Amino acid sequence: MKLMVAIPTLDYIHFEFARCLVGLTRQLERDGVDFDVCFLGGTLVYNGRDTLAANAVNEKYTHVLWLDADMMFNPDIFNRLYAHEKDIVTGVYHSRHAPYDSCIFTNLDPVEKVKDYPKELFEIAGCGFGCILTSTEALRWVYRDNGNCFQPMLQFGEDIAFCIRARESGFKIYCDPEIQAGHIGHVTIFPDMKT
Repeated sequence: MKLMVAIPTLDYIHFEFARCLVGLTRQLERDGVDFDVCFLGGTLVYNGRDTLAANAVNEKYTHVLWLDADMMFNPDIFNRLYAHEKDIVTGVYHSRHAPYDSCIFTNLDPVEKVKDYPKELFEIAGCGFGCILTSTEALRWVYRDNGNCFQPMLQFGEDIAFCIRARESGFKIYCDPEIQAGHIGHVTIFPDMKT
């Protein structure tokens, strides 16, 4: 086991994310997990994800825990995702802007987001990459079959594009509804707003 905690970011790290990351690294240290935290900044997140994926493959990591810098999560997030022994597994989180829809998709043609979650691990068509664990083996196969992992597709961003490619390469994607993460947003409150 060799874990990369991969954090592609535009230009900032939210302080709540930093607090969660400290908790995660302490948990990984207590558990004796061999890990590295890898940040990569830039305006094109998909290029950052592709670079991190290539580094994970080339540097012989076995797994990548992908975290966006605007997420909140429990310190045991890796342990809980890893326990499923799946190549691609996520928890549940929602978009950070109204109407705060699920970032978990049961279908991509047509697009259908999960509204009612089952009580146990279930297979999905795709998901956001804000808080997800992938095996490096899955990254290697997706890259081999496509020449990249995260380049956006015409109607989909980099995260769903990866999910489509992974499924085409024979990998299943799973969601554990018991694992939940928060998506940090910004809401402006004006004095004349009614409660």
